[in-house]
Amino acid sequence: MGKLKKAALIILVVLLVAAAGVGGLTYYYYDKYVDIEQVYPGISIGSMNVGGMTREQEQEKIDAYITSVQNETLTLQAGEKTQSLPLKDLGYTCANPEVTQEAYDYGKKGNFIDRIRMVYELTRKPKNYDIKFTYDEKLAREKILAIEKSYLAKKKDATITRKNGKFVITDEVNGMDMDLDKNLEGVIAMLSSGNWDQKSMTYQFEYKEDKAKHTKAELSVIKDKLGTFTTSYGGSPGGRCTNVANGARLINGTLLYPGDSFSVHDAVTPFTYDNGYRLAGSYENGTTVQTYGGGICQVSTTLYNAVLRAELEVLERSNHSMTVHYVELSEDAAISGEEKDFRFKNSLENPIYIVGSTDSEDETITFTIYGKEYRPKDRKIEFVSETTGTRAPSEKIIKDKTLPVGKKIVEKQGHTGYTARLW
Repeated sequence: MGKLKKAALIILVVLLVAAAGVGGLTYYYYDKYVDIEQVYPGISIGSMNVGGMTREQEQEKIDAYITSVQNETLTLQAGEKTQSLPLKDLGYTCANPEVTQEAYDYGKKGNFIDRIRMVYELTRKPKNYDIKFTYDEKLAREKILAIEKSYLAKKKDATITRKNGKFVITDEVNGMDMDLDKNLEGVIAMLSSGNWDQKSMTYQFEYKEDKAKHTKAELSVIKDKLGTFTTSYGGSPGGRCTNVANGARLINGTLLYPGDSFSVHDAVTPFTYDNGYRLAGSYENGTTVQTYGGGICQVSTTLYNAVLRAELEVLERSNHSMTVHYVELSEDAAISGEEKDFRFKNSLENPIYIVGSTDSEDETITFTIYGKEYRPKDRKIEFVSETTGTRAPSEKIIKDKTLPVGKKIVEKQGHTGYTARLW
């Protein structure tokens, strides 16, 4: 064999051996790294590395992540009001669930050489699949709008009542108004943008606050007894007792802020059966007649004396046409249609609260005015009735020429008249 032929043979043998080696190495690489039933190393979904996982392990990992995202919350705020709801309540879910299969299938399709090349490329440049999310916009709009509407509120002043001898005060409520459509679109835009990291999110609603005029702090100063007075209606007929109790009920619980005025007539009218009144005696043109509301003057008189002791400003007060039995002269305050009323004003710097009640056993009516004491502790006040003059009773005589001389008919007996003042 010539030298040239011998050299060619050696080269051929070397090439065959080399080819066999490369083939063996290639098969080894394919068998060990390519022909496997796991996601290839270097593959991730979102921020999660799924390389080396079986199909079931990969799916479990992604499902767990989707669940965690669905449990994140959307918090909607307006001032101090906040409500949160999980994103799953908005229909939030994975928009491309096929991504797990795509990641698993990478490098598992194609010819022998292509698969080896694809897997080898992963060692140089890892591959990442995006995981996308979507939500049910109709459902989201319904949920968000419901929360918005729950935030809307009309302002409400603090309230005060007296129960079992103690004051009960409720908090004020500030009103809130907002542009529902504008806020709704703002939240939808945030959800749709995708510019977030699948973590809980917060949206601040734009709103306008309408603050309550009167607050709990303002009413909390009502603690002191400023003035109180009691009169007796003992021996009164049933109708009059009912009317006195009804008048006290209608005035009880009155709250007056600084500068507010109060009219007994406005508070206790109309004098009707449906408004709680019964027929009873009342004064009219110097005589006693049966009217609905008879006895209401004792209610106004009792309140008048409590107002005097609280040293509030009296705006209007009238005496009766005849004397009354339940107070001294000049201590009364008559109520008569549109002509006579008892009115006073809260002339103090803080609110006052009026408590009116009757005691059916003792047959007494009491009014007490509460507020913040503004007078020195050593100040005492007392009222004294002084009669400044009297006038003998007169008679109203009917003239009748048919009567014998010296005879007369007296239509109405007069009453002794008095002038008095209250010190």
